[in-house]
Amino acid sequence: MSSIFERILSFLRKFQNYMKISKVTAISRRYFVMNSFDGAMVALGIVLGSYTTEITDPRIIIGIGMGAGLAMFFSGFTGAYITERAERLREYKELEHNLLKSLDETIHKKALEIASLWVAIIDGGSPVVFLLIILSPFFFSILNLVSLGVAYALSILITFLALFLLGVFIGRISKENLIISGIKMLAAGLSVFAISLLIGGL
Repeated sequence: MSSIFERILSFLRKFQNYMKISKVTAISRRYFVMNSFDGAMVALGIVLGSYTTEITDPRIIIGIGMGAGLAMFFSGFTGAYITERAERLREYKELEHNLLKSLDETIHKKALEIASLWVAIIDGGSPVVFLLIILSPFFFSILNLVSLGVAYALSILITFLALFLLGVFIGRISKENLIISGIKMLAAGLSVFAISLLIGGL
């Protein structure tokens, strides 16, 4: 048991070191915020679209959400990995050129690969996590723990709460007023909500 714990600690220390060398924290935050917002908006669109078209089977809503989630994950992961790796490989080769030696057997090459993979996971995974959280009430509806109407209402409330907390997170990064930052992000979500209802009513 202690051996497993030590391996986990060793892995975490190495991972932290790779993150430090690659300076990937800031860009990871940007990808997280942008794509979490996208995931929330997609989920909100699915919920409102399902409501306005009077879908009464929560399994259909979950199915649509899972399809959208898979598409976002693979698209985000693949695009981010290819792009991020290309950018970091260019910087890596420039560093090799400046140092006049190969860095293939150094920690810099490993950090390049780990950073590219980490950014891709954040890019592809963050919208899916938000989407699943927002659609979670429909899982409870399938289990007959809540009615479909309650599931719709809870999903919309969770969306707005998630957007507000995402805004608070942004405010913490920028050292701005957390409440105002949260309200700004919430306002963006409410705008999408209003536009979706307007289009759905046409």
